Amino acid sequence: MYVLECITHVKYFSSPFSGTSIHIWPYLHSCKRLSLYLEDITFLVVFMKWTFHSCKRIAFQLLLDYLIKKNLFTMEEWNEAVDLIFDIEIHNLLGDAAEEDRHRPVARRPRYIVADRMDPFTSLTDEEYVDRFRLTKECVHHLIGEIRDQLPPANDRRGCPVPPSLQVLIAIRCMADGSHQISVGDAYNISQCKVSTSLKTVARAIANMSPQYIKFPAGNDLRQKMMDFQSIAGFPGVIGTIDCTHIPILKPSLPNSEIYRCRKGFFSLNVQAVAGPDLTFYNVVSRWQGSVHNSRIFANSRLCAELEEGLLPGHLLGDSGYPCRKYLLTPLPNPTGRSEEAYNISHSRTRNTVERAFGVLKRRFGYLGGRVRTNLETTKAIIVASMVLHNIAVRTRVIRVENEQMAVHEEPVFQEPALPLAGSETAQGRVKRQNIIRHYF
Repeated sequence: MYVLECITHVKYFSSPFSGTSIHIWPYLHSCKRLSLYLEDITFLVVFMKWTFHSCKRIAFQLLLDYLIKKNLFTMEEWNEAVDLIFDIEIHNLLGDAAEEDRHRPVARRPRYIVADRMDPFTSLTDEEYVDRFRLTKECVHHLIGEIRDQLPPANDRRGCPVPPSLQVLIAIRCMADGSHQISVGDAYNISQCKVSTSLKTVARAIANMSPQYIKFPAGNDLRQKMMDFQSIAGFPGVIGTIDCTHIPILKPSLPNSEIYRCRKGFFSLNVQAVAGPDLTFYNVVSRWQGSVHNSRIFANSRLCAELEEGLLPGHLLGDSGYPCRKYLLTPLPNPTGRSEEAYNISHSRTRNTVERAFGVLKRRFGYLGGRVRTNLETTKAIIVASMVLHNIAVRTRVIRVENEQMAVHEEPVFQEPALPLAGSETAQGRVKRQNIIRHYF
């Protein structure tokens, strides 16, 4: 009966690491007839199966070591017993597992949707929000409502969806900070690829709103803008100031990529814009390569055609890179007398608004200040989208850029000469310029 008592007490065996006593050893040492029972292989199989089911692996291992040391059975008998036990157990386990899988209900894992780590609309103060997104909370709410239909929804059942509101915040944050997309992705717990997709989608959606936000004022608003321009330095009849700025880009993967290299030596897009007295943009053209001359961009623009047809009153002010026309006045190359010098001074002070507008734009949206690393079409959309957001910020009187009134866009000292035009066009421009000098300066 010692063997039965020994087997019974295996159930009460505790781990040697638990600090409790080991109950099996007194019975094993006092069992004189254990070898008689273990000579029967059937009993050995029953004993091993009982310990296999008992979940007391440490006790089983101790018992096994003891039996081997005492030579109570041969190794062939032990291997035969092990093979028999494990063949039976594996067959039973596989059968039980298949039966459980057959009746187990299928549980579909819930789909993960990216969410904000924190809600910036509630967690940030108004000043902190403007510092990060360049717009007020009300403006961003309104913007999300306007372009929501153009963004992919969060229930498109493809990949890991990002809500439309978060897509807008990610895109604006990219354009505002000018940092690497992977850094923005880490901040919002998404991949760089998703940041790039959101930036492209949102930028194109905002750029599609440009006819609504980038346009010349009309009626009394336009007359008021002309008065505001005249209050700067006394220059009459100005409806806008025109200039171009270079947006650095990576070398395009095109056979004729060298046409994007500007005169400064880097690859760029030459962007033309017309600014108002409050630094808003009235017109933008962002499709031309960096090597294209400013006057050529203007001559091939829709704005030039509208001015030639007389659809807009007044005239623009441009630098010496443009030809002098009746609707585009330039400074005198060699002024003589006080009147002509006063004209040039007034022209320079008034035209300075477009320089400041470019400076504020690039400081407000740092993505345009460095080398833009997106493809050409996305880069063009980002440029226009940034100007749309800039106009929204100006019209809602969002002051974020330090010393905004002092922000001036850097211009090279060297000015390319204007392209040659028909004599009648330049003659009409010179006549108008002399009339203004005679009556106002």
